[in-house]
Amino acid sequence: MGGLRFWLLLGALLASGAAWADMQVVWPEGWSVSRTPEDAAVDAPVIRQRGVRMAEDGSQALVMEVTRSRLAADASVNVEKVIVEMRKALQKDFLRQGFQAACSRPQAVKLGGLEGLEVRCGISRNGTEVLKQALQVALGAGAAYSLTYAAPAERYAALAGEIESVKAGISLR
Repeated sequence: MGGLRFWLLLGALLASGAAWADMQVVWPEGWSVSRTPEDAAVDAPVIRQRGVRMAEDGSQALVMEVTRSRLAADASVNVEKVIVEMRKALQKDFLRQGFQAACSRPQAVKLGGLEGLEVRCGISRNGTEVLKQALQVALGAGAAYSLTYAAPAERYAALAGEIESVKAGISLR
């Protein structure tokens, strides 16, 4: 579970944001959700929603975070380069903590109705997979979005329906 705690400290891999209306997430019942900034009326450069699903034993079963980054009007963003850099940063950060992260190549995915890319990673320590994490990136009108989620490897398959439920509740513009 140390890897999951580290993931929480890893922070936003893609930062910045705008109005809450452009990024709506319907969280299933039973999730603990935090929003940054807390005031939905604030048009902040970084807007983030983080949901945590607790296990019956009180540990974190699943963590998901959606971030919106406002882009300058003349910004040109290569989504593939962004997700590759995110993957490299994740692998380096886990390596510093004594973990190995084996990640897939970027794959096409839909994120909140937008075309994007996804990378899935298995995080191991001493040859045993302890955590599974996914990173998704998509571009909208004047914004870049990211979704990250992680769960202990032994619980991941059982949480697949919960992951899909949250992903289905994401609407981005």
